[in-house]
Amino acid sequence: MIPVTIILGLLAVLAQGMAVHTLVVSLPGGVGPLLTFFFWQGWAALLTTFFYAALWPAFFALPKRTSLLHVFLTCLFLPVAGALLFLTEMAVHRFLKPLPDHSYLGVVDAPEFEHHLLNRITYGVGSRLLAKLTTADAPLSSKLSAVVTLRSMPLRYSGQMLSDLLADSNDEVRLLAYGTMDEAEKAVMKQIYEIHHQLAALPAGQHPVQLWIRMAELYWELIYQNLVTGEVRRHTLTQIAHFAHQVLDVSSGEAGMWFLLGRCALLHQDYGTAENHFLRAQQLNYPQDRLLPWLAEVAFLKGELHRVPLLLKGLRNSARMPQLQPLLRYWLP
Repeated sequence: MIPVTIILGLLAVLAQGMAVHTLVVSLPGGVGPLLTFFFWQGWAALLTTFFYAALWPAFFALPKRTSLLHVFLTCLFLPVAGALLFLTEMAVHRFLKPLPDHSYLGVVDAPEFEHHLLNRITYGVGSRLLAKLTTADAPLSSKLSAVVTLRSMPLRYSGQMLSDLLADSNDEVRLLAYGTMDEAEKAVMKQIYEIHHQLAALPAGQHPVQLWIRMAELYWELIYQNLVTGEVRRHTLTQIAHFAHQVLDVSSGEAGMWFLLGRCALLHQDYGTAENHFLRAQQLNYPQDRLLPWLAEVAFLKGELHRVPLLLKGLRNSARMPQLQPLLRYWLP
């Protein structure tokens, strides 16, 4: 397939040749041959301009409209010479470019990570722990101390790191991580089993709304603390939706259940359903400082970026969640 640039160049040469031929053959002539000459010369100038615009970005940025107008007028009023002028200009820029000065460059050694300097850093505790755990040549004692520190952190922050450590090459690290997550999961599951027994012991026809609410919250705790993955995680989300809908079938004014359903829909990437659930919770006076960030999250994921600052304005004076302050500084003027 012939490139468009070559076709434009050939057409420009052909039109310019027809213009010159008309001028030479009809010299001297009347007005008719002169109009024919300007017709072909106009086409030659226009095609040369298109050729220039198509070829020039190979060397520099796309020329502006004023530059293209300059090319057109020059080629129109300078037959042959105008086209040669701009072809020469492009050739000069292409083949006679000044050589770059590399004298200021030098060779440096590749940087190496010194894990023993981590203890001197006074900020970014999570980043330091992650660096200790992911550094291949870090000593075992350093990794173990990092895992012990993770055990004292809330699992909603450390759960993902502990889950990743289950594939660590060191047995001691894997056992510590597994023991921490297993202990937390057993504590939640124990409460779930106890409430299951209470529900099974109730007579048929009763509506233990508070027990259903507690079950939905406990199953959500497994998600919130990153204690379940894969099929177990999907089953847990199903259980949350099951108990939340049981509550709402009896008492549709439970804002917390609408909020949980919104969070579940968000995890399923069903942004429209998530927004509807969050708006329903908002109508039922769910705390704004907990709800508005998620509405803004849904708007962001839906690509409605203009709504994000409007939703976050209600959090400008919020002092309960200082971790949101960087978010507010980014989105709000």
